[in-house]
Amino acid sequence: MNLFDRIANLTKATLHEALNKLEDPILMTGQYLRNLEEDLEQAKSQLGRTQASVRMLQRQREEAVYQASEQERLALEAIAAGDEIAARRAVEAKLRYTEQADRFAADEEAAKQRITELELQIDAAKEEFERLKKKREELAERARKAAEQKESIRPNFSHGLDTGSAARGFERMEEKISGWEASAAAAGAFPGPYGNPANRSRIDEELQRLQSKVNADSKQE
Repeated sequence: MNLFDRIANLTKATLHEALNKLEDPILMTGQYLRNLEEDLEQAKSQLGRTQASVRMLQRQREEAVYQASEQERLALEAIAAGDEIAARRAVEAKLRYTEQADRFAADEEAAKQRITELELQIDAAKEEFERLKKKREELAERARKAAEQKESIRPNFSHGLDTGSAARGFERMEEKISGWEASAAAAGAFPGPYGNPANRSRIDEELQRLQSKVNADSKQE
């Protein structure tokens, strides 16, 4: 691992450590709940728009059906009167209105299916929201108890001289150093020159060369 790789790994480890500190569990779960609540509101708005669309499509379909019926009536009257041109025009108009009615009916059915899907999704999301809300309360209580327990087992030497703060400071520094050591070990940071396989090979080659030179000098003597 070269120097740039080690620096990159150490930088990533530092960023991850910073993110872990920033990600307070209670704050994050609260944000998750707010995001879910926003999604719920958006789904409800979409449901309302889709329901309004169904009503509009229904009116348009009914109007198209009515117009098709009227054009059929006009076509029958024209045929009875012997007016072939008027009859043809009425039949053409009836077919157009019939096609429109079919399209409106298909769109209306698709919108109704979407409403059913949205209603199911909203109901499931509401249940999930309530479940996660209770879960967050449980996690908050667990976090509070964990903090209290951690505080209760922390050594306190505040009687007499205030050495407790110093001890706690040493504890924090030891934890930080341990974290550095762990990060360095995980990243393979700063391997010694003799620990690198490539360096060991070069050392062996140099030793062999020097040994050959010594042997050669000995023969000359």
